[in-house]
Amino acid sequence: MIQNSQYPLKVTTSSYEVIASGVVHITEPEVTFNLANLTIKFVFKSDSDGTKLEAEVVDDALIVSLYNFNNSLGQGKIEPMEIGNLDGRRLFSTFFINTPDSSNVRQFNYTFMLMEA
Repeated sequence: MIQNSQYPLKVTTSSYEVIASGVVHITEPEVTFNLANLTIKFVFKSDSDGTKLEAEVVDDALIVSLYNFNNSLGQGKIEPMEIGNLDGRRLFSTFFINTPDSSNVRQFNYTFMLMEA
């Protein structure tokens, strides 16, 4: 999220404060976000079980495995998903992924939000 210091932008909903949002074009099977003292890694995997999401903590990093996220029209998790705590507030994430072909080329739309106090 690019900010103009002359006109600071604060985005909120009735429940959340958006602290980071953007788009990453990726050509690899994973993308890592370092947010303050947290590491969140999204890893794209394939199997025969359909679309699913699994999350685990490995070496102090949250690893979110996204299975079969390869829809050219896009798919993701729009309902905020709690992923941790930041400065004593609950941290949530949403994401939406477009995969134009069967390769690892993806448009990864993300938002990180803190629950309003």
